[in-house]
Amino acid sequence: MANKKIVPIKYTSRDFKTIKEDLVDHAKRYYPDNYNDFSSVAFGSLVLDSVSYGCDILSYYLDYQVNESFIDTSIEFDNIRKHAKSLGYSFFGRPIAFGTVSLFVLVPANANGTAPDTAYYPTVKRGTEFSSANGANFILTEDVRFDDPINEVVAARFNVTTGATTYFAIRAYGQVSSGKYAISTANLNDSGFQRFRRVRIGGPEVSDVISVKDSNGNQYYQVDYLSQEVVYLETTNQNAAADGVRNILKPYVAARRFILDQDDTGTYLQFGFGSEDDDTTGIVEPSRVAIQMHGKRYISSRSFDPSQLLKTNKLGLSPNGTTLNIVYRFNDAITNSVPVNSLNTVIGRIVEFTNTDSLNNSMKQDVASSLEVSNPEPISAGTTGVTNEELKIRSKNYYATQNRAVTKQDYETICYKMPAKFGTIKRINMVNDPSATNRRLSLYVISENANGKLVTTNSTIKSNLKFWMQDYKMLNDVIDILDTKIINFGIDFEISVTRTSDPTDVINRVKSRILNDYDLQFYIGEPIYVSQLFSVINKVEGVADVIKVKVFNKSGGIYSASSVPFKQLVSRDGTFYKAPGNAIFELKYPNSDIRGVAR
Repeated sequence: MANKKIVPIKYTSRDFKTIKEDLVDHAKRYYPDNYNDFSSVAFGSLVLDSVSYGCDILSYYLDYQVNESFIDTSIEFDNIRKHAKSLGYSFFGRPIAFGTVSLFVLVPANANGTAPDTAYYPTVKRGTEFSSANGANFILTEDVRFDDPINEVVAARFNVTTGATTYFAIRAYGQVSSGKYAISTANLNDSGFQRFRRVRIGGPEVSDVISVKDSNGNQYYQVDYLSQEVVYLETTNQNAAADGVRNILKPYVAARRFILDQDDTGTYLQFGFGSEDDDTTGIVEPSRVAIQMHGKRYISSRSFDPSQLLKTNKLGLSPNGTTLNIVYRFNDAITNSVPVNSLNTVIGRIVEFTNTDSLNNSMKQDVASSLEVSNPEPISAGTTGVTNEELKIRSKNYYATQNRAVTKQDYETICYKMPAKFGTIKRINMVNDPSATNRRLSLYVISENANGKLVTTNSTIKSNLKFWMQDYKMLNDVIDILDTKIINFGIDFEISVTRTSDPTDVINRVKSRILNDYDLQFYIGEPIYVSQLFSVINKVEGVADVIKVKVFNKSGGIYSASSVPFKQLVSRDGTFYKAPGNAIFELKYPNSDIRGVAR
């Protein structure tokens, strides 16, 4: 019996060239008499090239699939987004801008002309829409009452004959968020029951779901995960006038619930797999669980977990045989950032009066039509988005937090996890206050405007961040949310070029290389490495040597007001400039802030 021929195979050959070389070597070694024409014009060369070409493609896609299967090696943003979701980090790509606006109305004077007629004080309702000069839409997120005594009142119009005041101007403040409202319907009457039904409501520009109701009047509630069975509803506080609390939160068992899922193809609602027979809704009765521990001579280790208040494993009900009416908000503007006093157009008034039947209709119309809006501070929303590496780090850090904030990384990750509908923050840095004795922490935040430049985070976003962190922070931690100082800087360099190079072209290439190196915003407290600048410039074609590199502060005018002597920031060895923990470096206008001289 002939011995079986053992053919060695090189598994390290993975590209076209090495695969073809192995095939040629294999043919020469094992088939010297059958084929020996290895010229480029031979038919066998076509066969070898075709096989090598196919193997190269297969090898490439095999490597691609393996790399994309892990978050550390994945390079496709959508795949990284899916890995982040598996770690509990949900990323929504369209951020919402939040801000404060000033609202003005003209109210007729009373019979004496000494004060506004209180009967015509209006209330601008939540949902009133405004627009800015750059086309961004904003929605009022709360009712604004003009009968509040803290509102500013000034005389605005006068009788030309008597000089008596006829109208008073009243200014009040309200909170707005960017976006537009839209309604989507999903007809499920002709479809049978489906477990974990998935309903598409729009594209990736959807930023928030306002409400989901079916044709039977049932309300569906958004939760973080389908196993979350308890939500908290706002109910009117009957003693609001006495204790100053407008609404009371009450726990509610939400058998009808959904999670919001988004990728680059669209935005979807994901329901559970229970049927209508599993419907168990209503106000939570804690005694259902607490009574099980009554009368025992020992205490069980089971904690009082709200998720145990509804004994079901159906993960919510899946709708069928009905029509879903979905109200959502979306952002279709190129940018949602608005400079000061640029949000100045009212496009949808919702104005109400207390005793509307007893008032003059013409006068009510005049008051409603006099509504004006302006923004006293800039409204900013991130534009540059999140890079692949940032999304990887944030998702892995969020997984490690386990829904609580203990370490510096925990706090920063929780802040980045705040939903986009509450506003966006570009950079965060948590610093332990060394002068405090009660675990006082300083949280420094910074945002960016429509042009990708750093700006101070407005008060509305900081207020949202404050409430967002309440559920995660340690009980005895005291956190101060503070503004980050922006330190603008410029770069001067002096180089010598090779004899065959054009000095102007070399300087432009150096500027472009430095700009690419500083394309992403710095982190708060991140230093500027002079040694890195030397290395970057030396690698540019045409540069013979780097003679000098100088980094200096630029402040005032179009730059930040922060003036810092860079000599105080330089390290002992002169290799880097250290940023304080409450400051961030920014190369604001690279085209003019980077200057070079060539010899």
